[in-house]
Amino acid sequence: MLDVSVLPAFLLAVMVILVTPGPDMAFMIATGINQGRGAAVRGAFGVTTAMGIWVLIAATGLGVALAQVPAALDAIRLVGAAYLGFLAVTTWRRAGAAVAEAAVVPNVFRRGFVVNITNPKVALFFVAFLPQFLGTAGASGQSPFAQILMLGLLLQLAGLATDLAIGSAAGVFRDAVLSRRRVRLALDAAAGTVYGGLAVLLVADVARG
Repeated sequence: MLDVSVLPAFLLAVMVILVTPGPDMAFMIATGINQGRGAAVRGAFGVTTAMGIWVLIAATGLGVALAQVPAALDAIRLVGAAYLGFLAVTTWRRAGAAVAEAAVVPNVFRRGFVVNITNPKVALFFVAFLPQFLGTAGASGQSPFAQILMLGLLLQLAGLATDLAIGSAAGVFRDAVLSRRRVRLALDAAAGTVYGGLAVLLVADVARG
């Protein structure tokens, strides 16, 4: 049975979490300033789709099992770092591209999906965060699946709204300076640097082990 009495505290915590800078936010800003509003929207849906998978992993208890296998987490991080490195290189190479060329944005949904799904910290976050709001749903030996699923879906929807707002704002800013090649070049270079920085952070996590 669902316990909705925890929702006010949960939603307040979610608001604080979503305004705290993190990899998804950095990705959305980079996508918006590099490829515009349309790409940011598709990227946001990619991120939230991957987050839905992490919600299911947490709700079924697989997140706890995954947390007990450091080698698996490291492998996921390295895959994510490699992909972000690829995005960094391709973004730097396309920096300052003509408007017509820059408007052709391939597989942005997939980019958002891969960036989120290869960040195991999301799974660990769900494992640590969502159980704090089980309320009566976790009492008396009841399965917390439905409660965690409800909380995870609410967090997912709030995250999608936040990502859409951030990515679209970055895209609006880019649209305002599309006619200035030097500014586009600087923005694209900044986006590539963000992708590269996220890749370095993932590798550093593995190194710290």
